[in-house]
Amino acid sequence: MRAVLTAVALLLTSIVAAGCGVNPAKPAAAELRTTAPPWDAPRDAVSYIDKAGFERLPLNFSGPAPYNLRLKVLIDGVPVTIPAEIGVDKVRAEQAPVHTHTTGGLIFVEAKTVEEKPTLAQFFTVWGVKYDEKCLADACRNLKITVDGQPAPWDVPFSGGAKITVSVER
Repeated sequence: MRAVLTAVALLLTSIVAAGCGVNPAKPAAAELRTTAPPWDAPRDAVSYIDKAGFERLPLNFSGPAPYNLRLKVLIDGVPVTIPAEIGVDKVRAEQAPVHTHTTGGLIFVEAKTVEEKPTLAQFFTVWGVKYDEKCLADACRNLKITVDGQPAPWDVPFSGGAKITVSVER
């Protein structure tokens, strides 16, 4: 009889727990940082994915023509660490079409279509860092962008194998 009561109690507990609909908390609003680095990857990546204008994709999505590129960020000549998991929301099992898995500046581009060309500005939005034609966070002097050593516009579209450098001073 005791075993039956224990089984019933466990069954009722599991039904109640399932009925509670335990889901991840609502994501915090995406706020772009204007502070000095370091900048961690945002915990609630979905807010930043939305703010960047991307469609949220499942974590296992790789797109029709995935590619990688390298990004290096220098502020006053000092390298900024590009963290792992930018654009990855593990709690909700979603990712941005541009994201990182490790530190070191390797960016994965796994867009939904070949025509989709994510930009550097969108990547900084997904990272949660203010970026425009003049400033990167609190650094607003001499912003320079190069792709493979050649000058490029501040909002350059990504391309496979590119080496992008963002250099700015305070």
